[in-house]
Amino acid sequence: MDTVAERDPLLDSEQIELLRDALGDEELLRMLSQLPAAASDTLQRIRECLAAADLAETRKAAHVLKGFSSSLGAARLSAIACEIELELATIADVEARMPALSETIEATIAAVAAMQARS
Repeated sequence: MDTVAERDPLLDSEQIELLRDALGDEELLRMLSQLPAAASDTLQRIRECLAAADLAETRKAAHVLKGFSSSLGAARLSAIACEIELELATIADVEARMPALSETIEATIAAVAAMQARS
């Protein structure tokens, strides 16, 4: 399922540059290094909420994911989390988006690692 979210860049280069200008390279890289664990933990939380058929808690977990991914410039991840939080009406709808969410987390982690390797 191709949605607008899949057309967003993995990383928002403008947001990354704003963070770099405000924080410096070292602090930016430190912040970005927290993304893999935070995203993985939140993905696990969303899966637990889905297994419990708890849409409200699923949306809360997606909200957390949206917030920190947006803050770090992970545009596509933030957009998919926003979709889960605000647009999907049922547990089945969210479950249908889980492959895209998982793939986006993996791709975002890889993109961050590549960016860190270049620094």
